[in-house]
Amino acid sequence: MAFAAKLPNIPADPSNQYHHLCLGDILLETGLVTADQLQCALDEQVQEALQGKWVLLGELLVSWGLISQVELDQSINKLSQHNELLRFEAVNHPSVISGFKRLIDIVGALAGLSLTAFILPWVALAIYFEDRGPVFFSQHRVGLNGWQFTIWKFRSMVPNADELKLSIQSESELFFSVKADPRITRVGRILRKTMLDEFPQFWNVLMGDMSIVGTRPPTLDEVRHYQQHHWQRLKVKPGLTGLWQASGNRHAKGFEDVLALDLEYQKRWNVGLDLWIIIQTIYGALARTQRM
Repeated sequence: MAFAAKLPNIPADPSNQYHHLCLGDILLETGLVTADQLQCALDEQVQEALQGKWVLLGELLVSWGLISQVELDQSINKLSQHNELLRFEAVNHPSVISGFKRLIDIVGALAGLSLTAFILPWVALAIYFEDRGPVFFSQHRVGLNGWQFTIWKFRSMVPNADELKLSIQSESELFFSVKADPRITRVGRILRKTMLDEFPQFWNVLMGDMSIVGTRPPTLDEVRHYQQHHWQRLKVKPGLTGLWQASGNRHAKGFEDVLALDLEYQKRWNVGLDLWIIIQTIYGALARTQRM
């Protein structure tokens, strides 16, 4: 976990073990920065955001030379160890410890990576010739029990999509979903309709950061706005697909509706449900392909 942003509305009291902490609290507690230095960095974050740029607190402090990358990583680990004890139960969800589900993930990931290798040259050429940008897109996401990992996709948006995100209106800070996102490229629209953009994530599944079926992995700026009950959705591994996608409503506007589907998946989970979701997802992707 290399980066973390300051979470708002969290009591800044490192001495109280029952309070959620933010990165700034940890840095102050360990003496890596002073209160004035931290405030300057937070003010700079605000100024950058007003100019349409998203700068993480950790990145900013490292770029200023106030802390090293190693110190940042250590602080984030300490932050996670403290906060995850408050957000999640000690008992793992049955899907997390299921050997059969993990076997399905490994077999599915190996098959998926084989398909990815087959389509890679054609997808790479299409992406590159449209705007000469990178073929792959990577982003920090939040997964099981709040731990961060790097997600991989075929790039379906313009290269500066993250910068442009601040200029696009989303109905919820908790869940960014726009039906007509102007950042999506022409090739990207095809990749998304066929779900080909998701194929590199089979590597995340093979590594164990994700599962084939689970919940949508939120971004760092989304979890900044989470309330206590929202963290419940991260008790299972994030998935390439899930009950939300299988329901046919990939552009749901209400985060609470998506959360309800995530919690329903956790409650109803069994291997049979996973297989049904996989079949529904494949069927939906094929149906969209035929309509193209």
